[in-house]
Amino acid sequence: MKRKNIAVIMTALDTDNQAEVLKGIELCAKSNGCNVAAFVWFTGIYEKGSHNLGEVNIVMLPDLNLFDGVIISADVFHLKQNKEKIEQMLEKVSCPIVTVGCRYKNAPAIWADNYAGMRRLMEHLVRDKGMRKLHFVRGIEGNVDAEARYKAYLDVLKENRIPVEPERITQGDFYVIGGEKAARDVLESKLSFPEAIVCSNDTMAITVYDILIKEGYRVPEDVLITGYDYTHECRLHYPQIISIRVNSFDIGLKACTALLRLIGGEPVKTDYRVPDEVILGNGADERERGENRSNIAQRGLVSDSARQVMIHHLINFQKNITETVGFDSWKNIVQHFVKKMNPGEFYCCVNKGFIDNVFRNATVEQETRSSEEWLAYTEDAGPVIAYKDGDFFEKDPFPSKCGLDTLFEGNGDARLYIFSPLHYLDRNYGYLVFADSMFPIANPLYIVWLNSIGNSVENMRKHTMLINAMVKLDEANIRDPLTGVYNRFGMERYFAIIKEKCIDKQLYLFLSFADIDGLKTINDVYGHEEGDRIIRNTGRILQEETLDSYVVRYGGDEFVVMGTAFSEQEAESYWNRVQRTIDEYNEAYEGKAILSVSFGYDLVRLDPYSGLEECIGVADKKMYREKKKKKAMKKES
Repeated sequence: MKRKNIAVIMTALDTDNQAEVLKGIELCAKSNGCNVAAFVWFTGIYEKGSHNLGEVNIVMLPDLNLFDGVIISADVFHLKQNKEKIEQMLEKVSCPIVTVGCRYKNAPAIWADNYAGMRRLMEHLVRDKGMRKLHFVRGIEGNVDAEARYKAYLDVLKENRIPVEPERITQGDFYVIGGEKAARDVLESKLSFPEAIVCSNDTMAITVYDILIKEGYRVPEDVLITGYDYTHECRLHYPQIISIRVNSFDIGLKACTALLRLIGGEPVKTDYRVPDEVILGNGADERERGENRSNIAQRGLVSDSARQVMIHHLINFQKNITETVGFDSWKNIVQHFVKKMNPGEFYCCVNKGFIDNVFRNATVEQETRSSEEWLAYTEDAGPVIAYKDGDFFEKDPFPSKCGLDTLFEGNGDARLYIFSPLHYLDRNYGYLVFADSMFPIANPLYIVWLNSIGNSVENMRKHTMLINAMVKLDEANIRDPLTGVYNRFGMERYFAIIKEKCIDKQLYLFLSFADIDGLKTINDVYGHEEGDRIIRNTGRILQEETLDSYVVRYGGDEFVVMGTAFSEQEAESYWNRVQRTIDEYNEAYEGKAILSVSFGYDLVRLDPYSGLEECIGVADKKMYREKKKKKAMKKES
């Protein structure tokens, strides 16, 4: 039977809650023989525009209708511009959808009961501890969880006839910046110091704690600080901060269970709420539930010791990737790091032309591309690195809309695949896939690595672009713009190379001086446009018929051909080929000006003191003798 594939759209996989949700989905899916493909990005509410575009672009990769069902996390809607893009994308989805922590049309939604959790905490502070001066730090405005927590705060105050004081409310953000703002508000407030600071999540609570401690306050003696989510950092914090456990793992289980029932055609409740739990202190509740550090490994999350090893490998990766030159070197460094992480599978899938556009042919013209052009995924994805069960292997390109073709082959055990964008700002280069790996989950180091690898690609592109621009500029400096052959600057450069070769290998310097016959007359009779055509074609013919010599436009109608030769026969053979091509050219352009060239050449034995000008002088004299002969022959005829 065909294996089912569940797509998950989520952000902030570096946080404990999101990681636990995904692990719950994974357990349910694998227990039912389903793959999970999580399309993940990392952006916050302070995200810069271009970087956010590159991150959220990962949702544009898959055709979600290829999957059996989709789970959407509320975090993906935090930014207005992302919300609009994702809702437009979801309009095209016909397979079943379940949401976590948000509402999308009539799709079943699984919620953490944030209101009940915050209400129990507030009742504990107000009724059990008798507190009346409580400063509240809100989460992201408009976020469903944040608003539920805030509403519980307001309701408990009103029910206990405690005035709602706007100065005791800080608009936070779930991030460190929100915690810093709350601490400033408390310290600068003209109101009496609060008995408790109630934060909408642990990150802001820990930030407030750190600032107040530095300011000389004692916690919890002078002020009680509470958080929400009961994160890993909160559990390890001393003194322990009162928090509320969100049963994220159970939420993930419920979401996947509901989706599988929808896929199977069974009825599903529109809403399902998973209760939160208040953790009042000292870790007793933690031990009673057996949620100790050993559970971290059992849930597939990164332990502290494993994180230290990752830091070591990440530092080495960053050092090495900044010094890389060329695709092979870059690829080897990425492979070395992947081997150290040892995922079940890994794929670095890039857009068509990635190697050429980044490592070979990057040009200044690329800078004129629009954001839409940069963000587009190519029709096929090219896996330049493929790793499975301990070995690297070659993998053929496949349609990018499926994310990974092996998802739909139904072979082997069910797996959790995590897709992340490979980009720099809004420049999309492809995407990265980890399968059954702890590295991307609840691990901020994964974000650092993603940024490092994206930056390395852009640095290589710009390095290649700079080198190519320098080569182009150098070529413009040593090339004649009309004919494309070398000018005198080029002649001087390559004479030194030829001279060294002649001396080392005991070869002759083959030096020819050529002059276009009657160019002034051609310009006078046919015009300068025709004269330029004659000059261009002279340079072209001289260049096409040489094997390894350098052709130089020496002056207006004068050319120099220089190279190496074993004998005079080589020189004569060259000029015979040139004359035949000139004759063919004149026949093809009958009625136009006649192309005629006089030339003279010399074979010179060079020594370290031989100079270019003296060698040219000899060939120049021979050329003028040839020119006089032609004029004499014309007079006789």
